[in-house]
Amino acid sequence: MSPTQELISRVMRIVRICPDAAAEVLELMFLVSQIEALTTVDREYRDARRVISRLRNPLWDLSPAERETLLRAAETIRKACRLKESEIPSTPIADVGERERIERGLALALAGEFNAAQIARVTGAVAAVLQE
Repeated sequence: MSPTQELISRVMRIVRICPDAAAEVLELMFLVSQIEALTTVDREYRDARRVISRLRNPLWDLSPAERETLLRAAETIRKACRLKESEIPSTPIADVGERERIERGLALALAGEFNAAQIARVTGAVAAVLQE
């Protein structure tokens, strides 16, 4: 099975066991489809690793059942992408070079609008938000 087929199979098992999680699972499937679309460019699965880390460290309070659902989804994505546990950052942007990658993207998007110092400040703000 391809990583996508494997993921869909595992996600469907989660939905069968926990039908109340269907909405969250659909949202995760959308994220996964975006991740898969980026893997031709993102060969190191940085975006997948970030999503897994965010699912493991959500920004909101959850019930134990909701937290378990997110943890299972994170594990499903990790397995579908064939990532080792040691490859998952403890926080979404903890992997080496992530800040530089964000800054390059912002520099391209904001070229002509902001100078280098302003882009550096925006990068710091984005990195701080992603870190939380």
